[in-house]
Amino acid sequence: MASKVDPKVLWKTPGVQPNGLQATPEGLWVIDQVDPNHIYLLSYEGETLRDLGESRARHASGITVDPDGNLWVASTFTYEMILFDRETGAELAAFPTPPYDRSGGAHGTEWRYGQLWFNVPKAGRIFAADPKTGAITRDIPAYGDRSHGLAWDPDGSLWSDDTNKRVIFKLDPATGAILEAVGCSGPEPHGMTIWNGQFWLCDAATREVFTIDLPRR
Repeated sequence: MASKVDPKVLWKTPGVQPNGLQATPEGLWVIDQVDPNHIYLLSYEGETLRDLGESRARHASGITVDPDGNLWVASTFTYEMILFDRETGAELAAFPTPPYDRSGGAHGTEWRYGQLWFNVPKAGRIFAADPKTGAITRDIPAYGDRSHGLAWDPDGSLWSDDTNKRVIFKLDPATGAILEAVGCSGPEPHGMTIWNGQFWLCDAATREVFTIDLPRR
């Protein structure tokens, strides 16, 4: 059974429905799913540092940064992963995401080991893809009934949150086995990232950004 903790609500995003987060040293990147799909860089105090404006993504639900500093966004309703220039917001590349029958789009997105990892709740799977070709290189199970955000733990494991159950699962990225689970009360966990020993999460319905401490080791 997952231990349950109370989150600390910090502030609200400028967008209407934040749905993806990525922590970086320069600030917190946020993708909004209906704003219309604006990409924001916010300070960790909630101040808007940059607004790249409207993107082509539709109902975007995940965002991450690659080694060049550019932004990959999960465009859920167009069933794509789209790469945007971090300075201008110009589209640089795109590839389709599984399942290719378009029964479900990608959500939480992370960069690791030169690959893009993303959660597809309708498929109940987490996929890794080659960012140059879009070819799937690995997939592991996701848990719950509405898996969403992803975040890499400093120890190399992968966290995946489930919005409906309000549980964050720690997974073995090689097998998908559950290593640990943390439940949260209060806001719904949608987008997720890790920064300074804490989960940072957002609730698309309330616009709240909140934190939960990583489990102590």
